[in-house]
Amino acid sequence: MFIELTEILRCPRDHEQSYMICVPMEMNGRDVVRGGISCPVCQTDFPIIDSVALFAPPGGGAGDSGTLTAEAAHAFSGIDGPGGYVALLGSAARLAGELFERMPGVQLIAVNPPPGIGPGPRLSILRVREAIPLKRPSIRAAIVGADALDLSDEAASVVLPGLRVVVESESATLPGGTELARGAGVSVFESGRKQKA
Repeated sequence: MFIELTEILRCPRDHEQSYMICVPMEMNGRDVVRGGISCPVCQTDFPIIDSVALFAPPGGGAGDSGTLTAEAAHAFSGIDGPGGYVALLGSAARLAGELFERMPGVQLIAVNPPPGIGPGPRLSILRVREAIPLKRPSIRAAIVGADALDLSDEAASVVLPGLRVVVESESATLPGGTELARGAGVSVFESGRKQKA
């Protein structure tokens, strides 16, 4: 897990947003290979094992390949220029390799990626249940794979207002978001809702 990601992490438990504390035990450059993340509010500890932050037990996503291409995901996300974070949920993490080239200087966060997707210099991996442990709002875009539709609303809550959520489903809805496009198996929304604490 990229050490600077700690700045935008939040506890997934149901309480007010608070900072998280990362305690690295083993580092590889800027990557935390082994360590832990702690919540000062509820005192819950979450392990980092093999560079993966475990907010839920280890396991892979369904691996649904989907139809969204990296070129389309980049265009629909509206990301132009370096800096910040983009979340890839579920099977959308399969696009990480190609998105590195299209989004230079942007850090990617794979949330519950399918088997075979591992962490790297610009790719942090989070394992979660129903809550994405990122501050609300804090990231530039979210790309939701077809196997992670249950996290769409949660993804919208972590995207900065006015920025985009791309969902790999033509029938997706996003309460509080503005629909920008729909078709060819994809829905694109602009985040705009008032964020809950």
